[in-house]
Amino acid sequence: MSIYKDLNDMNIDLEQYEAQNLTNFEKKKWEKRILKKLSKEKPSHVKKYLGVTAAVAIIFSLIIVTGLISPTMAATMKEVPLLSSVFKFTRDLGLHAADEKGLSTKLNTSVTHEGFTLNVTEVVYDGTRVAIGIERHHKEGENTKESLSDQISNIEFLLNGEPLNHTNFSGVFGQPSKDNNSAIFEFADLKNQGGNPFPKEFNLTLSITINGVSEPFKMDIQVSDIGNYVKLQPNISRKYKNNQLTIEQITLTPITTSITTRIALLDKSTSVDFREGISIEVYDEQGRELKLIHGNGRRETNKGTSDFIMDLRVHPFKTLPKAITIKPYIHLYDNEGSYQLDENGDPKIQYIPELEITIPINSKE
Repeated sequence: MSIYKDLNDMNIDLEQYEAQNLTNFEKKKWEKRILKKLSKEKPSHVKKYLGVTAAVAIIFSLIIVTGLISPTMAATMKEVPLLSSVFKFTRDLGLHAADEKGLSTKLNTSVTHEGFTLNVTEVVYDGTRVAIGIERHHKEGENTKESLSDQISNIEFLLNGEPLNHTNFSGVFGQPSKDNNSAIFEFADLKNQGGNPFPKEFNLTLSITINGVSEPFKMDIQVSDIGNYVKLQPNISRKYKNNQLTIEQITLTPITTSITTRIALLDKSTSVDFREGISIEVYDEQGRELKLIHGNGRRETNKGTSDFIMDLRVHPFKTLPKAITIKPYIHLYDNEGSYQLDENGDPKIQYIPELEITIPINSKE
């Protein structure tokens, strides 16, 4: 279906929307693209490209309220380059689902300093992680092979005006996106590790420092929990040598599977402790592994013998599984403390079957 037909068939009450202007960079970009195309076409095609200009103007002059347009129209609008999602092109299946299911909030919050523009394109929060998509626009005529992630020398966050630091959030995780001009940054709270949970809704201030630009880029965005998750607290434990592994909590959302584990020393008088070297893999009942996104962990107290609590975030399940299997393992090291490598050059691991746990999922939860 043509985007022009969709636009002509739309019955829109313009009073329900806010006008949002294009940045100067975006205006010039589209003007050049359309004029260049017009100059190559015969006069009979002029009306067609004027139609393109009109369609683009309509799309970018409105903030479409979620739920007021059909899925067909939403999918059609995504085909316009400036509306494409940073999340759509990541290998993170959860963020891809957030875009496809309309769970992320599309933004157009931008700041320009010294001819360099940063734009926050979208955000999603599912109660387990906050993910933010960012794009850059170069100075006119400038072209660099350095990625946006490499250009960022510092990034700081304020949640409702309060700074986020090592005491109240996980730290920042980066993800590759569609190209060098975009990046995805994520973080989580420490509610499962003795910290406070993030509110369901909050104002987030970003302060981003770019190499070669003297003034930080500061932007404010609104973040809301998408809800719609299943939370389990199995508290199932297994023991191996001097270690006890407990699966304290599992949270299933449309974009993340979050596993909270606790590893405790059974005999706290011993100095033998490889707890922080224990990792886990997550499988469904069909034996399909969920790919790791990221995780963070810390000791419960500053004492070396205190429990080690970890939040691990992996890809979401496509449908609610009947059971989840946790397979703990450790890496193998040589005498010099380096990873032992297999024939493919990957670190060797050793599973710990004594710690393996299978947790049935009640579909009614």
